[in-house]
Amino acid sequence: MASSFLCFTLLFITIYTADGFLSYGLDRCLFNSTELNDIEYIRSAYYNKLEIFRFSSSLGKFVGYTEYGVKQADYFNKDTAYLNSMKAEKERVCQHNIGNWYSNILSKSVPPTVRLYSTTPVSGHHPAMLVCRVYDFYPKQI
Repeated sequence: MASSFLCFTLLFITIYTADGFLSYGLDRCLFNSTELNDIEYIRSAYYNKLEIFRFSSSLGKFVGYTEYGVKQADYFNKDTAYLNSMKAEKERVCQHNIGNWYSNILSKSVPPTVRLYSTTPVSGHHPAMLVCRVYDFYPKQI
């Protein structure tokens, strides 16, 4: 009985909120190396796919992108305890995990698929042209 009630409740909530509003947060670590100075921690708050405000560790403060977001950013920037905890998130979240990400993902490479062929240009002075196309490789820098 509890199982069918739970299923009905979840179905009702899903249908009822299908046209509702969506609010979510996103934490990101942007980095070029495992050094703490090369890491930027960003926490963004979204409402209906629109970024309202964010904390950036490179700025060391919150920045608002909407009227409501500017008010929230001002409120959070005045709260020094919360601001300091957000600054500490860079070390807690990013530095802790970047060593794993860097060694397991970024140090890997994938050999490219190369296609080489000759073609005749539509207009031009040359009778033929050699074309080289490279696909499916990582990292993207050549």
